[in-house]
Amino acid sequence: MMKKRWILLMMCACISGLGGCGKQTITEKAEETETADSMKEDTTELCAYIKEINGNTLVIDPVEYISSGDSDRLASYKHTDDDMPDGYYIYNKDEKTEDVTLTDQTEYSFLDWTREFGGTDADIRVVTKDKMIFEKYMETYTDAKPGMPFFLKMKGNTVIQILEKPMV
Repeated sequence: MMKKRWILLMMCACISGLGGCGKQTITEKAEETETADSMKEDTTELCAYIKEINGNTLVIDPVEYISSGDSDRLASYKHTDDDMPDGYYIYNKDEKTEDVTLTDQTEYSFLDWTREFGGTDADIRVVTKDKMIFEKYMETYTDAKPGMPFFLKMKGNTVIQILEKPMV
């Protein structure tokens, strides 16, 4: 009889202990979700020409990327789909530049058109956190300045990601 009570007591203790762990895991999971959600909320996206990379400073000229599906924006600029043979219009109100910050965690995602940086025929996209690789890629453009803008994901003044999209 005593043995049965002891086993029952141990089972209750184990179940209670596991229940406590479950609550902690749920709380931790909720905190992780909150953090991820707040990071998403804190990030912004913009389209910009890259003018220069100087150490951890990226000099950009922000522009507005307008797709053919954005009829309200097109109308406000008095443009039509005929003005966008490739399906987009880049509006650059002025050529003012801004300095933003690159970090060791900045992700560079670009299209390796010449397959010099690890792109393959099946997938020309290269994704790296190595700024030197991205700088070498930028040098493949005339005067190291691409003729098309990049898409930047920002958190404050810090660049989280630089993304090149095909624009042809």
